[in-house]
Amino acid sequence: MAQPAYDLQLFENRAARPRPRVRAVKGRGRARAALQVARTVAVLVIMAALVVGYLNSQAAITELTVDIQSAQSELVSEQSTYNYLSGVLDSKTSLRNVEQVAAGELGLVKADRSQVTYFSLESESVINRPESPAQQITEFLSTSLLSLMDYLDP
Repeated sequence: MAQPAYDLQLFENRAARPRPRVRAVKGRGRARAALQVARTVAVLVIMAALVVGYLNSQAAITELTVDIQSAQSELVSEQSTYNYLSGVLDSKTSLRNVEQVAAGELGLVKADRSQVTYFSLESESVINRPESPAQQITEFLSTSLLSLMDYLDP
């Protein structure tokens, strides 16, 4: 049994197909050439715009990079100034320096043990000092005035 793909008798008596006729028309060649030129010009304009845009963006990136580098160098300079001033401030506010200024310029001295008084409260949390007569009078007047204000205030 022969396969149809190998059966060459199927292709022997074929009728020839008529070929379509091609005819040349005047004027269409110019329009096609003009269209081709317009396409080429459009592509060139687009390419030129892309190149100009790319160059412009690279110039902007370069300018911004220079600005960033100058800002970073200024930051480093300011940080070193800050560190220096922090060290100066720490040295001026150290305990030893404060003690020297207090003793040398202000004439202050440290408290002596004889100047410190300790006391303890056993039952109350109030210390009663003996008061002078003037203090007793002012305390009486202030207490009276406050009670009068509470009475008048609704």
